[in-house]
Order: sequence, then structure tokens, then C-alpha cells
Amino acid sequence: MQVDIESKSNVVRSGGLRPFVLTDIGPVANLIWRVLHGHQEPAPPSLCTHLHDLFFNNPWLDDGIVSRVFENSDGKIIGFFGALPRIMSLQGRQIRLAFGSNFVVDPGSRASMTAIQLVRSFMKGTQDISISDSVNEMSRPLLRSLGFTVVPIYSLQWARPLRPTQYASQMLTRMKRSLKPFGSVMGLTCRIIDALAETAHLSPYRPNVPATDDEELDTATLLHCVSTIPGKHGLVPQYDQSSIDWIFNFISSRNALGVIRKRLVRNADGKIAGWYVYAVPGKTGIGEVLQIGSQTASAGEVLDHLFYDAWKMGLLALHGRMEPNFMQELTNRSCFSFRHGSWTLVHSSQPELTSLIQSGTAFFSRLDGEGCFRHGGNVIR
Repeated sequence: MQVDIESKSNVVRSGGLRPFVLTDIGPVANLIWRVLHGHQEPAPPSLCTHLHDLFFNNPWLDDGIVSRVFENSDGKIIGFFGALPRIMSLQGRQIRLAFGSNFVVDPGSRASMTAIQLVRSFMKGTQDISISDSVNEMSRPLLRSLGFTVVPIYSLQWARPLRPTQYASQMLTRMKRSLKPFGSVMGLTCRIIDALAETAHLSPYRPNVPATDDEELDTATLLHCVSTIPGKHGLVPQYDQSSIDWIFNFISSRNALGVIRKRLVRNADGKIAGWYVYAVPGKTGIGEVLQIGSQTASAGEVLDHLFYDAWKMGLLALHGRMEPNFMQELTNRSCFSFRHGSWTLVHSSQPELTSLIQSGTAFFSRLDGEGCFRHGGNVIR
């Protein structure tokens, strides 16, 4: 259902809670830029464009699931809670999701009451499931007190080192700022160690040449794969050509993750074994996996191909959100799990839907949440 944006731009402002409208983009961008990013100057135009495209130009606009702002008595916006509608399918039944996004409150007066009202308003939308996969440590207690529950499995990440010495060095310098001045020397030493270990076939992390073949994955084939392969999943995302194209265009225009690489994997008989989508970063050398799918018996083959492809691209490691159906195969391939940064929380008045998310039986990738919709400061018009 499409939102009539123009009519919603004529909201009478009298303070308190109300829908987010086009003319709020600038003030909300400044609030996000100041509170979440720590900058005192006005937000860059790219952030305003980002908010416009994300909340007013996405293909799932729904007049029952709206973002909201909170104004003080002077008409100043002091809080924002973005709502991103999405659609999933449960055995042919359409399930409406709303992802909480860019939750921010001015830390000044009545911040706690403002936050509570914003979250409660979000929960009263017409969605079947309320969910957020970007909850920080400050927001988590508030959401739990209002009825959200933590989803442990989707709050974890997995990591697969590819060049382990360089990867360990980079992670260490991230955690220990005092080591950053030695980063270039450490990096050179670690590159030499990794190269020698690979040449001598001593590195257990160098992927073997896979037995499967791969090709570029176009969005039409991805739509086919998502609709036919994840048969054991309770909840499956619903895309169409326009929505899946919008996702990739949005991600690519921001360049917050890097260059997106999409590959289809075929077995020796030429049949589709699965696919993967990941980002090749420009600086960190750590790629982020956005989606993996496979036939049940081909999970290991798809992962082998993913790791080999990322190694060929020169990456140090891959990170991804934990994939319950791949846990055993990931463990068998020298991956480890960790929790860092955001939590995933969920709420629904239908316990069976909450259980599907909690049990990890949803086909819930990073393409289906807020994680891929980052502001990279590189929006091109």
C-alpha cells in the first residue's frame, strides 16, 4: 500500500508525537548527525538524501507503518524513530514486518519519556512483527522493558579468516589504539608471514579451489533462488524485480560497504547449488556477507566457493550474521562466532511468529534488515 506523501506533508505541528514528513528531513538529519555521530555542524546533504530515499522512496511504503518524530513545546524535533516496512511469506501467507531504524533522542530534558512514546507508537503499527537488528546497548534495556525480546542467534556474527596474520593484526590495532602508530610495520610483517605460509601450504585458512563453478548472479535469478531454494525456512522474504533492484541500487549508491559481489554457484551437473552476496571493502580488507542461500545438501560447497572467491579478491577475512542453517558447515570450515555491536530484538502479538524468529527458522539475511542501509556519505544524484 502506497503512502500519500504530499498529504502527509501538511501535518499541523503542535508538539508531541506525530508522523515524520518530508519537511522534517533536515532537522532529523541534524539530530542524527549530532547525537549518533557526534558532530556539531549541520548534517551533510548526503544524509538528507539518504533519509529521503530510505523513508519516502522505498518500494514497501505502507500507510499503516510510519516513522515518527517527537517535538517539544517549541516545535523543535527532539526524537525520531524510523519504521522500515518489509514483506515476508509464511506458507503462502503474507507477513508484514516493520524494522526500527535510526532511533535517536536528544539527551536533554524528558529524554526517557520521549523514547518510550516513540517506541510504543512504533509497536502500535499494523505490522505483524516489530523487529530491529541495530539495537545498541543503550536502547536494548528500553525495548526489553516495553515487550521486545532479544534474538540471540541473529545477534551473533561469524568470521572466517582468510589471511589470518593480517586479520589478527588489524583487529588488534582496532582494539588497541596505542598500537596504531605501528600499524604499517605490523601490516608489512604480517603480509610476509601470510604469503610464506600460503606458498608453503602451511596455512589452514587458505581455501582450496572449489569443485563447483560460478557465474554472475543477476537479480532475476536471485528472485528465482529465494522463492525456490529455502524450502525449510518458516519465513521467507518477498521480493519482486523492482524491490530487489531498489535494494542493490540503494546499497551501491552509498558505497558504505564497498563493491557488491553477487555470484551463482552451480554443481558439476550444471544445476544451481546456491548463491552468495558479499561486499568487497575498499580499505579494511574485511568483507561483509549480505546473503547466502543453498540447496540443503550443497551448503558446504557454496561456502567453499564463497571463501575461495573472497580470498581471490584479496580479502583478509569475511564477516556475516549468524546463519542457523549453516552453523555446522561454518564451524567445520574454521569459522568462529562472536557478538559485537548491535543486538536483534523482536516483538509480536502472535507468539508463533516470535517463535519462528527466535528459533532461527526465518530466511533473515542482511539484505532483509537495516544492516545494509548505512549512510556512506557517497550518495550520487
